[in-house]
Amino acid sequence: MRNETCILITVWAEGSQKKRKETEVYCRRKSAARTEFYAAYAAGLRPRFILEIDPADWEWAWEGTGEGNMPTKVIYRGAEYNIYRDYVTNESTMELTVG
Repeated sequence: MRNETCILITVWAEGSQKKRKETEVYCRRKSAARTEFYAAYAAGLRPRFILEIDPADWEWAWEGTGEGNMPTKVIYRGAEYNIYRDYVTNESTMELTVG
């Protein structure tokens, strides 16, 4: 059950201006899997955990930002994290690996 909230952050350039869109969505925190943790760590990334969201919320965060602009950061429990990977597990679940 997704009973917490997080904020997806999309940043894009519009002319010479930098725009930022924040979209609040429901989420559920999960632990990063061992294989995912070690693979990311080997690439120099520090994954902390996985946030599970609805794929429709992910697409909603793109709306109005221009083509190809997806969320790159997330605010969860007051801290801002980078989104390292997004993965759709089924039609109602998407996982975001963050760190």
